[in-house]
This record gives sequence, structure tokens and C-alpha cells, in this order.
Amino acid sequence: MGVQVISSYDQYKQAISSDKVVVIDFWATWCGPCKMISPIFEKISETPAGQSIGFYKVDVDEQSQIAQEVGIRAMPTFIFFKNGEKVETIVGADPSKLQAAINKFAA
Repeated sequence: MGVQVISSYDQYKQAISSDKVVVIDFWATWCGPCKMISPIFEKISETPAGQSIGFYKVDVDEQSQIAQEVGIRAMPTFIFFKNGEKVETIVGADPSKLQAAINKFAA
């Protein structure tokens, strides 16, 4: 399915309220580590994990209301949600931690 860009607060609320696990990449255009891990996040979304997990991106500068609500303090931050609840948070551009969390929820 690939990575979908969240461009409104309503779209964000709809995405996280799913009973399917979703992971959101909170990033910024000026963030170097975000640019480094973004292609990896995209690639993972195209694996079989992308069938069982929803992959989304939020630009924290464009969607400051969402970033504030979830308490983003560093980029990139990957937050996993299920039924509207945070179930996991990964801060930083660490491909192995990200892959491990995705594997856990895709299983």
C-alpha cells in the first residue's frame, strides 16, 4: 500500500482509530536523519508488513496540532497506534529498532 501522507487532523484521527496497527513517521523537511530513514520506511511499507500495518507520514511543521497532541520532541519519531491508543514509540533514525517494532506488530 505504501506510505500515505496525513494532511489534516481529521485524517489523522481516522487513521489512528483503526483496529489495525498503524505507524506514523513524524518528520520535518529540514531534518537530516528524517531524510536518511525515509526511504527505508517507504521500502518496509512495500513488504508484506505493509499489508498488515498502515504506514503514514506527518510533517510536524505542517501539522503542528497533531505533533503537539502526541508530544513530538525530536524527529524522526515513529509512533504505533491501535484503536486510537499509542502502543509503541521509537525516537530517532534507527532502522533496526524500526524494523524490530514493525516485525512485532506485523506478526
